[in-house]
Amino acid sequence: MPPRLTPLRREILQTLARLTREQGRPPSAAELAAACGVTPATMSFHLNYLLGHAYVSRPTPRGALQLTPKALQLVQVGIPVFGEIAAGPPSLAEQSPEHVTPSLDALLGVQEDDFMLRVRGSSMVGIGVMDGDYVVVRPTQEVLDGEVAVVLLPSENAATLKRIYHFGDEVTLIAENPDFPRLTLPAADVQIQGRMIGKVGLGVPRSSYAAGTTSG
Repeated sequence: MPPRLTPLRREILQTLARLTREQGRPPSAAELAAACGVTPATMSFHLNYLLGHAYVSRPTPRGALQLTPKALQLVQVGIPVFGEIAAGPPSLAEQSPEHVTPSLDALLGVQEDDFMLRVRGSSMVGIGVMDGDYVVVRPTQEVLDGEVAVVLLPSENAATLKRIYHFGDEVTLIAENPDFPRLTLPAADVQIQGRMIGKVGLGVPRSSYAAGTTSG
């Protein structure tokens, strides 16, 4: 961080990014001041510094405030990536963010608590989720039958991405690849961590998958 980029100035940059994402447009200086809990005069003083040091741009004197690439890198605008998620046999899911994506939140329509997981495995290729893709997950403990969910299996200390169905006291996890058998478990042994709401396709489709093979 540059020596003179104070905590308040960093907060202004972060708030500008957040309000732009939430409102679908950049905020006015007055809106930014209100969100940061400072007076318009104080905000004007700090914006002059940020404009002068190329953290914020404004195409015209009354134009919208925009973060520059320099500021975007500083505040790390994006979605936290919490390691990998198995799309084959269940495997341990990381619980600490390992890095942050470039800014995709506005494009994907994510909310504040949403996060991303990198897919490892081929069990969900039937819905276009390839090995190496990222899936966007909305945290929830309840999903409807047929939705694709991140499921934690505490007894195995593992998590997996599967389509889920409830049958009384049991839960069935279904892959989108005929090479992977369905898995039926007691509902008490399954914890739903979130619902898949989208994906970023970075993986490479494979022409075929041998029966019984696993990825990761």
